[in-house]
Amino acid sequence: MELRQLRYFVVVAEELHFSRAAARLNMSQPPLSQQIKALEADIGATLFHRTKRSVALTAAGRDLYEQLGPWLAGLGDIVGRARRIAKGEEGQLSVACSFSTTQALLPQIIRNFRDSYPKITLRLREMQIEQQLESLARGLVDIGIMRLPVDESHLMTAPLYDEALMVALPLHHPLAARKHLSLIDLKDEVFLKASRNSAALFESIQSICRRAGFEATVTDVSSNLNTAVGLVGVGMGIALVPESMRWAKPSQIVYRPLRDSPRSTVGAVWRRGDAPPAIALFVDVANKTAVASQAKR
Repeated sequence: MELRQLRYFVVVAEELHFSRAAARLNMSQPPLSQQIKALEADIGATLFHRTKRSVALTAAGRDLYEQLGPWLAGLGDIVGRARRIAKGEEGQLSVACSFSTTQALLPQIIRNFRDSYPKITLRLREMQIEQQLESLARGLVDIGIMRLPVDESHLMTAPLYDEALMVALPLHHPLAARKHLSLIDLKDEVFLKASRNSAALFESIQSICRRAGFEATVTDVSSNLNTAVGLVGVGMGIALVPESMRWAKPSQIVYRPLRDSPRSTVGAVWRRGDAPPAIALFVDVANKTAVASQAKR
């Protein structure tokens, strides 16, 4: 049984006339009659009552037509969806991100991507960089938005934007009255460490402060940057955070830029080799969004 035979059957069932059906199918009548007979043989049932003057569906033919009509009508959509998925224009894409990256360019990237590819469903999952790398390796997510560099041979990366550190201070801290600070201004403060990799995955707080000429007093409070900022608000210390965190501003916190801050690059990361086509589309939108954002500065 072939798909074309089923299509032929539906046209004959609609016309109830072999000559008209053959004309619709752009073929001659004898081959059409042969294909219908072959279909009946494969099914093991007569589908049409034929006389010299008329053609009518049998009970089996009528039931087959009722079942096949909607199925064949939707077949084009099914095939079209498969084709769009293969091109990356439809389907699902799982994107991992950390809390700090959700405060920067990512929301606009998501908006632009959904506007460009509304048939691709994006699923966002918030996780730390170690979890992102593990999830990428296991195929649990398609792409991660994280701080570079990433030294994994099985992963591909594309830089998107870079940013500096700011210092989060309690609202009534003496340094909060100043518009700009330098790292050396923080030499007597207690730094709240927000992750194993410290200042939001820039480099260690100790290294940053050592280069500025002092040894930092560091308290390891949480692996969650948002928690560390919350503890700043109750006066437990200060925290170095990415400048994108200025958009998440608790009422008891102020952010101040650092003149001598290091910079960190945020990029897209995905598996090498077996990446879904939608990843290339996502990275393209992300790059264009980043370029447009830089142009506005």
